[in-house]
Amino acid sequence: MDMMQKMMGQMGSQPGGEAGNPMQQMMGMCSEILAAIHKTTSMAALATPELHTLFGEWMESLEREALAALDDQGAADATALATKLKISEASAIHVVAHLASKGKVSLSVRATGQGAP
Repeated sequence: MDMMQKMMGQMGSQPGGEAGNPMQQMMGMCSEILAAIHKTTSMAALATPELHTLFGEWMESLEREALAALDDQGAADATALATKLKISEASAIHVVAHLASKGKVSLSVRATGQGAP
């Protein structure tokens, strides 16, 4: 999703403030998407069953740590939780969303006031 937002933001940011050829921009976006798909596929081919198991165990460990932190604090924002778990904020959000989908936590959302949607 971040890549798509980046690409969409680049569409109107050509030198001189003028948008470039839309077809060329779309082809560039398609090329970047295909490169990302290729990279993901290549990485997936290297993931052995043992690595899948280890990743699953690591995720379960992160979920337990996140639940413990939330039990201690009662509430936490994504940045604080990420710092406590020593992972990125995006990863902390993913862990909490996964816990919420299991009904183990409830989410609270508020606007940050940082820019337009």
